[in-house]
Amino acid sequence: MVQWLDILREKNDLAEQLSEKIPRFFAYPALSLDHAMRLHILLEKHADDMEKLVEQIGEVDLPDAIYEAASALDAIFSGLAAIAASKVAELQKKQPGVEFPPDPAPVNG
Repeated sequence: MVQWLDILREKNDLAEQLSEKIPRFFAYPALSLDHAMRLHILLEKHADDMEKLVEQIGEVDLPDAIYEAASALDAIFSGLAAIAASKVAELQKKQPGVEFPPDPAPVNG
């Protein structure tokens, strides 16, 4: 049986840490475009993973509070990914000709 509460606690801990650190990281004046792009890819992966987790929880008969908590975490990770995308776009304006890397091919599994 999947331990949904344990998974959500872990995701919540990660979301709290990232929510504290990401804004400070992106405020760093010497942040490189490469670092920002790598972080964006990482945050986008967390957001995608959280979206899939919300879908999985929605397919199981669980209390609404668990689904709502998962949805709230999904919004946090999506928001962090959006902040990263915005910072990448800002840095790209300073370095014309550099674009987002292509999305990686989806992995079946």
